[in-house]
Amino acid sequence: MIRALIEKDLKLYFRNPFFALITLLSLVLVIALYFLLPAHAEDSLSTALVLPADTSAEMSAFLSEAFESELLDSQDALMKAVEAGDYSAGMVLTDAIIDDLANGRPVDVPVYTTPGMTPELKQALTSLYTAGLNNVNYVSAEEQLHINDHVIVLGPDLLDINEALALRDRMLPMLIMMMFAIELMGLANLISEEVTRGTVKALLVTPLRVRQFFSAKMLMGVGLAFLEVMLLAAATGKLFVSPAIVVSALLIGSLLMTGVAFFIAAFATDFMSVMAWSVLFLLLLMLPGFNVMFPTMASAWIKVIPSYYLVEPLHLALNYGAGWAQVGSNLLILFASGLAFLLLGSALLRRRFQ
Repeated sequence: MIRALIEKDLKLYFRNPFFALITLLSLVLVIALYFLLPAHAEDSLSTALVLPADTSAEMSAFLSEAFESELLDSQDALMKAVEAGDYSAGMVLTDAIIDDLANGRPVDVPVYTTPGMTPELKQALTSLYTAGLNNVNYVSAEEQLHINDHVIVLGPDLLDINEALALRDRMLPMLIMMMFAIELMGLANLISEEVTRGTVKALLVTPLRVRQFFSAKMLMGVGLAFLEVMLLAAATGKLFVSPAIVVSALLIGSLLMTGVAFFIAAFATDFMSVMAWSVLFLLLLMLPGFNVMFPTMASAWIKVIPSYYLVEPLHLALNYGAGWAQVGSNLLILFASGLAFLLLGSALLRRRFQ
């Protein structure tokens, strides 16, 4: 019975001209968009500098030029700007450091960088600051100071490859979420139509049980969503980066989207209401994807959105080669969230047609 229901649902899904066309077209367009986006990151340095409050305007201008850095007001502002990605790196010169420079003593300088900086850029950064510090050595223009640069990474420093993260790779979790969105709307509309038209009640008059009905819908939703995002991951060549983690994340993510589709179908009464509810949920579910693309949106509250625990493992595994230790807890939370939505949506649907 479950197999027969799945076959029926697949036929109904692809008989709908809107969802049949948008599903196939979206898959092609998303894959094309990925390959049209820049394949390489631009290796460039933008740096910031914080000076003591009593530094003269002339000295501030001199130091800013020596380090090729923009001046910021405080260490806290610098750390937030670097962590947000506004600058590649930043350095804070205290009174003690400047005093050591003025007297030709060795200095110990902490340098703050963004996560994922390549070894080449770190070396360039060290050379830049070393040259700058020696340029402000007042004791002798020929005497080179002993400088110890402490590179402090603000955020997870998981990058162990020699290439910076390209825009298309940063955007990939968002593209995967876009494909999930199509399936979410399609499944929610399919279930809503069956409930509204009374098809469910007619089915339940037969020996079919409610549990079998929900099982068929769940398997169809999870299977279809999983198949499409797997095709996307395979077409981009990212499926084989961390295959076990990527497959697990996509499968559990399919469960979450199916659960959300159940929840939407419990309230939607027609196609337009399905679209309205879907847009509301999709705006929330896609926020973590924007968070990866634009780090300046980073905020602690984003972690209350269940899709964060899908986007984050995908981002870390696909782009940084993270292992189970880094993503395991996120996947557990994602599974719990998907199961909760599935159970809640099923309970609400049951009340609606019984």
